[in-house]
Amino acid sequence: MKKETKIQLLITFILAIILGIFIIITVNKINENHPIRGRNKGMIENDFKKPEEENEEKETTANDIEEGEIVSQKEINLNEYETNITIKDAGEYTLKGDFKHSIIINSNSNVTLVLNNVNIQNNETAAIANIGENKLIIKLPENSENNLSDGGSSEYDSCIYSIGELVIEGNGTLNVQGKQSEGEGIATETNNITINGGIINIESNDDGINAGGDGGLITINAGEIYIKASGDGIDSNKNLIINGGNIYTIGSTNGGNAAIDTDMGYEINGGEVIALGSDMMEKPENSSKQKSISFNINTNITSRNRN
Repeated sequence: MKKETKIQLLITFILAIILGIFIIITVNKINENHPIRGRNKGMIENDFKKPEEENEEKETTANDIEEGEIVSQKEINLNEYETNITIKDAGEYTLKGDFKHSIIINSNSNVTLVLNNVNIQNNETAAIANIGENKLIIKLPENSENNLSDGGSSEYDSCIYSIGELVIEGNGTLNVQGKQSEGEGIATETNNITINGGIINIESNDDGINAGGDGGLITINAGEIYIKASGDGIDSNKNLIINGGNIYTIGSTNGGNAAIDTDMGYEINGGEVIALGSDMMEKPENSSKQKSISFNINTNITSRNRN
């Protein structure tokens, strides 16, 4: 082969490598900035992780959690109990005092819990677990302050856990610490969550508020809600409707999480909503009655020292 031909082939090979690198960089840049691909990049990466997370066995199964003492009195002083307590009859129950176990609701009808300055700290599973399919209503009396925290790794994988529909209302304060491994603050399994009032502070190792399973409607009508989550701030496997209240939610900086994450979209019809996150920004539906602003900040600002 002539020397000139070898040089031409070498130059062609080098140019091909440079062109290939340029194409790869360009395609990646387009995907990052594409309104759909870029927004769903974290979601796709997270979806690959989900099977592993979902198949992870919990240290504490539902069968491991004893129902403890069955209570029927309407005024319950938690200081008097040293095991889990279970409520099986419908009605309204007022709770007060300190507790290191679980309040379990397993009723054939709706149950209302009035939290009147309770402190529940459970290091193994949910603080409150509604394991029946009926509605659980949590009332927060005015001027009350209630503190709930959980721990461990349980099938009841949130601080307030409910299989049935969950409603929170009142004017008191509810502080929720979701400390389980990959645990959530307030969650249902395939059912609705409605918040009608209260000052609610949530910190969680996964989602702050979650309607999981096949999803449920999350409706916020009133209240002050502050969420700092290591997963999604508010997550519904169906949809979310915000009609009022003041909501301040921060999602994780980890890929695949967001301040607000829904499968079927969400509406803002009233109230004040500030949602901050670093991935998967989801915009409100056009059917929303209240105007909103959604934007990304992609600019890095560096400080310069000036003499």
